[in-house]
Amino acid sequence: MRKIGRIVWVLAAVLALSGTAAFAQQGLELSGGGNEWRPQVDFTLDWSSRYIDLGEVLNPDPVGQADLCLSLKGFYVGVWTCVDFTDVNGYHNEPEEWNYYLGYEYTFTDVPGVESLTIDLGWTYCDCPRDASADSQELHLGIQLEDDLLAPAVVVTWDYEDDIWWVEAGVSHEMPLEFISEKLLFGTALDLVWGNTRWNGGFDKGDDAYKNALATAALTTELTYQLTENISFGPYMIVAWALDHDIREKFRDDSINNACNFVWGIKLNMEF
Repeated sequence: MRKIGRIVWVLAAVLALSGTAAFAQQGLELSGGGNEWRPQVDFTLDWSSRYIDLGEVLNPDPVGQADLCLSLKGFYVGVWTCVDFTDVNGYHNEPEEWNYYLGYEYTFTDVPGVESLTIDLGWTYCDCPRDASADSQELHLGIQLEDDLLAPAVVVTWDYEDDIWWVEAGVSHEMPLEFISEKLLFGTALDLVWGNTRWNGGFDKGDDAYKNALATAALTTELTYQLTENISFGPYMIVAWALDHDIREKFRDDSINNACNFVWGIKLNMEF
């Protein structure tokens, strides 16, 4: 039944994305609303030297990642995948993970003292094709403030199948590099991750990392070049650290992780 459900979800998402993308491209309008009912389609293609997630390396070899998202009136639906370019995890040139997600976000523009406040509520189904035990269903609630200097954000996520909680808190900043090119943008972000016992130590209560703790920190920097109005690309770099002593020791004992992990890559983004 779970496999049938996955197939139905994929077919529904593909039909919705492709059908509405065609609608957007043709520029059709509903009931005289101008562009009000025209959906936005975002596609991101990413080559990364490693697969790193919230400070932890999941694949030490190069991977390709793709994300396709459709949004309309605050509602969004999409699919993300990670393709293994080597055989380190037994997925040579095959997807090792699929994420199917949907949600709703709303932006308040009349918040005193800041430019805007965005609230995001969403659901994600994580599908690992060759390891059903790693599948998960997650709910998240995110809040982000937009300001001239910094954009702080907090996201709380709950894997309700295995009762795993984690919280991401961070700040980001973007700065145009007009002295080089009007099309060049520099971005940086610092994120901290707190996890509950099962996030940090899995299901082994005897593990020293089985505790509620501030687990990792990650610093991301990226350059983005706006090639056209709808297409941008650029390199990025991520440096992540294990903050808790027992989690650092756990990473050191892991063949693919270190107390400090470094990742670089290049990303292509298209919006329509």
